[in-house]
Amino acid sequence: MTPSMIRAYRFFFEHAGYIVGQRAQCALGLARAENYARDNDWEAEWVADDCPDLSWMSDEERRQPHDVLGCVLRDANGNVLASLWGITDPTVGYMRVVAAELSSEAMHNEQQLPQDVVTHATLVATIVFAGSEDDRAAS
Repeated sequence: MTPSMIRAYRFFFEHAGYIVGQRAQCALGLARAENYARDNDWEAEWVADDCPDLSWMSDEERRQPHDVLGCVLRDANGNVLASLWGITDPTVGYMRVVAAELSSEAMHNEQQLPQDVVTHATLVATIVFAGSEDDRAAS
């Protein structure tokens, strides 16, 4: 592991990945996702959430000022890869965790898509081929 990956792992170990018995694995996954995003020029854009759902707050809490943001992860071409909204009063550390979580989701989706396309193509080919056999048998 590179020094930057070790630092990222330590950060995520401290700030995220609190699944009992899997904390180290989660921290490493987030560090890898953050690195993958950086390598692929993905960028997390933070924007104001103009229509947040604060119904989970008490009336008193809702009367207080809050920063409510959305995070939009974009690829190098500006395409939206993932997003999360309603993030209330995030710290800088939490913002990094959210960006890494979105990167992890997008990385998984990017890796899953080719598998889904192959599975779909195989299914279509099987149906077409099976239909062709049935058609031949009926003739």
